[in-house]
Amino acid sequence: MKHIVPLLLGPLVVAAFALAYWGPVRGYRVECSKDVQITCAIERETSSATTAHRFILGNDPKAVVRVQDVRKGPDRVLLYLVSSVGDVFAAEFEGGGALSDAEAAAARLNGVFAAAQPAQARVDVAPPAYLRWMPWGAVAFLALLVLAAHRAMQTKPAATPPGA
Repeated sequence: MKHIVPLLLGPLVVAAFALAYWGPVRGYRVECSKDVQITCAIERETSSATTAHRFILGNDPKAVVRVQDVRKGPDRVLLYLVSSVGDVFAAEFEGGGALSDAEAAAARLNGVFAAAQPAQARVDVAPPAYLRWMPWGAVAFLALLVLAAHRAMQTKPAATPPGA
C-alpha cells in the first residue's frame, strides 16, 4: 500500500507539470496593414511553438470585441476581425482591464481599416504575470500534497505497550 500512492499520484504531478509548461498561451500578436488590400498576420505564442497565419481581409473589415459570459470566473474578452470573407479570431484579453484593452486594440485596428492612405498597426497581447505563475503554484501544491501523502504512508504508528 505504501508504494501505491506514489505510483498513482506521481504521474498526476508529471501531467500537471506538462500542462503548466505547454498549456498556457504566452501571448498574441496582431499586425494589420492597409495598402492596396488589407493584410493581417496573427501569431499565437505558447511554450512549445509559435503559430502564425497571414490572410487578406475582404470588404468592410472591422475589429470587433466580443465578451463571452462564463459561469464561474471572469468573462472571456475576445477580439475578432470581421469582413465579408468571414470572422477570424485574433486574440484573447485577460486580467482586470481586459475589456478596455480589447476596445483600445479594436479602435487601433479599425483606424487602419478606415484609413484613406496606407497604414499599419500592431497589437501585442500578453496575459498578466500572475496568470502565468498560477499554474506553477498549483503544481508545487500538488507535489507537496503527494509528498505529504507518501510521508504519511511511510511513518509507522507508535508501539503501544502490552496490556494498555
